[in-house]
Amino acid sequence: MPTALSGAVASEIVKLRSLRSTWLTAAFAMAFGLALSIADVSHIASSWPRMAAADRAQFDPVGDSLSGFSFAVLAFGVLGVLAVSSEYTTGLIRFTLLATPRRGVAYTAKTLVVGSFALLLGQLAAFGSFFIGQAFLAKQHLQVSLTDPGVFRAVFCAGLYLFAVTMVGYGLGAVLRHTAGAIASLFALVYLGYGAAKAVEGWSYLPSKLMLSNAADTLAQIQPHPPRPERVPSLTFALLDLALYLTLAGVLGAWRFTRDA
Repeated sequence: MPTALSGAVASEIVKLRSLRSTWLTAAFAMAFGLALSIADVSHIASSWPRMAAADRAQFDPVGDSLSGFSFAVLAFGVLGVLAVSSEYTTGLIRFTLLATPRRGVAYTAKTLVVGSFALLLGQLAAFGSFFIGQAFLAKQHLQVSLTDPGVFRAVFCAGLYLFAVTMVGYGLGAVLRHTAGAIASLFALVYLGYGAAKAVEGWSYLPSKLMLSNAADTLAQIQPHPPRPERVPSLTFALLDLALYLTLAGVLGAWRFTRDA
């Protein structure tokens, strides 16, 4: 790693560790997601003997163990937003650019640090939720193993999805340079975009398949039972979705970051 980039990376690590909002947001995302997932699988395990056959057919031992993160995902996105927008809010960006005048190097270093942290956090959340969920499901012998077909892929991709949303938030924060605006845009993209895509399904299902939330439905389950299968992307399409969002967030964020503040 070039000296300038390594120094910038070291500086970004110090800044990330010193931001209290980073750790509070990360802790909230993990705690909220795990709590909701535990509540879901606990309910399933306790009610399984009385559950109707139709409800049992909808059961997914991986998807249900990770269900809480469909709501906590916004907190991961907020984490990405704060990682860059907080510097503009506090004025710290001036010192960042004084220490690393080459904006491309500064952005690359920040992206590497935030991306590594988001990837680690996303995988910890996914695998932690999976193992805890399986412990509850084992009471009714409903658990699965990571070595079962499709299980490791689903859990890993769930963590990858959380990472992707974090980096989309990071890209929005870099583009807008305003915390509230970036969070509002992220919320619209993750949650409200589905309604807009659904409105044009009479012409095409492609917008629905491009929605991040629909990609998650494919990636983080081993037995998907969507009400409208044509809305849900294939596994390959869902992975391409994540790649598309990550690329756009990274490119647009880099373009904006390297402009004058």
